[in-house]
Amino acid sequence: MGVERLELRDRLEDMLAFSAVARALSFADAARELRVSASTLSRRVARLEAALGAALLRRTTRRVSLTEAGALYLERCTDVLQRLEEADALVSGFGGAPRGRLRVAVPNLFGQRHIAPLVPDFMRRYPRITLELSFQDRYVNLVEEKFDVAIRIGALPDSSLVARRLATIRRFLVAAPRYPRGREALAQPGDLASHPCLQFSHFQDGETWTLVRGVERTTVRIHPVLRTDNAEALRLAALGGCGVSALATFLVDDDLRAGRLIRMLEDWALPEVGLFAVHPPSRLVAPKARVFVDFLAERLAGEPWERSGAVKPRRARKQGVAGGMSLRQRGAQ
Repeated sequence: MGVERLELRDRLEDMLAFSAVARALSFADAARELRVSASTLSRRVARLEAALGAALLRRTTRRVSLTEAGALYLERCTDVLQRLEEADALVSGFGGAPRGRLRVAVPNLFGQRHIAPLVPDFMRRYPRITLELSFQDRYVNLVEEKFDVAIRIGALPDSSLVARRLATIRRFLVAAPRYPRGREALAQPGDLASHPCLQFSHFQDGETWTLVRGVERTTVRIHPVLRTDNAEALRLAALGGCGVSALATFLVDDDLRAGRLIRMLEDWALPEVGLFAVHPPSRLVAPKARVFVDFLAERLAGEPWERSGAVKPRRARKQGVAGGMSLRQRGAQ
């Protein structure tokens, strides 16, 4: 029995070593991650290859790459090690507070504005959890990059993930109050074709916008003078009077209430999208991940960026602003 336990422990150590090297494609980087020497990792990977009778890695003086067998084995290793970690986390949560390192990927701008301010409260509530936040707008691979949870806005292309809707993201057409001067007023969606538009490429493809009003839905052609995947750049361009942009209320709510931006085509909006917390499918959800998602669901309920008292609609001045526009905090219901 003692020999079997030793062999199992060695095999798990070898799998962990191989998995770290395979993900980093570097013995040195993997050694820093695991806090062991590169020579130790090399011995463990070699021992694993000898036990399996197959080469898992190609090694040269400059690079490391996976063999076909290595790619297949990495997939199984990742699953085994993840399930082991989940089992440990699940059991450790019984009889005590959730604990351990929690890796979360969040959208860059939304995370800075609406998740980062919540972190101190979460850390006070769960002091045994070490929180690691990664702010980025790309969709991370939760399994391969070892994230426990990701916060995502919009459609979820990977249907294998388990998702929980946290809030609704509303998007309006906005512009600076001085923008329309010298231009024909926007009276209907089709008028956008003659106005410079500022386009968020993450949500909107091509040169069209889809707008909704109640049950009505229309697609209009636009003339983008700026296309970017950075929403803050669009906000600044809109504030500078560069054109009409479709921006989320979590980004421009303060600007609308302060009058720095105004709603254009007030009765119309872009389709609402969801704010989701997603995690890999598993029967074992670690307590640290579960309490984090529950905490966000509690704190983001009711869209907190739209709570601060509705701004009553007001008729815009005739000079320079299309008639019928107003300042409102909340979106079309």
